[in-house]
Amino acid sequence: MKKQQIKTIDKKVSLRVWISVEIIPSLFLFVYYWMSINRYFQPVHVIIQYAFIGCMILFLKVIRDKRDVFDEFAKETLYKTNTICLDIAYIIMAIILIASTVMNQTVVIIGYLIAGGIVVLAVLRAVIFCIIDKRGL
Repeated sequence: MKKQQIKTIDKKVSLRVWISVEIIPSLFLFVYYWMSINRYFQPVHVIIQYAFIGCMILFLKVIRDKRDVFDEFAKETLYKTNTICLDIAYIIMAIILIASTVMNQTVVIIGYLIAGGIVVLAVLRAVIFCIIDKRGL
């Protein structure tokens, strides 16, 4: 039984799974921001914040070491996805900038919009990559 566990630990992660798993650190970042600005400060939040940062760093390191990016087609697909997502990021940040200047928002709401934009961008990146990879564009 231990041999099976060792085999699964050394198994490489496909690029499609790796892109999808990158959504989790953006969710960690959103929760970290929420805990940082929480009005009802509790000492346990500091411990949870450090645990979130540690988990996020460990999570990224494990996934980054196990990804399998040797396929040239996958690299090209990832490049196309990143190009599309850069344009989407410009649009998201422009919307946040215009909304914050017109509506006179507080810093907390702007922070939520930016953190939410990062989560939306991570989800869209995974979806766009899977669509491009599946269709072979």
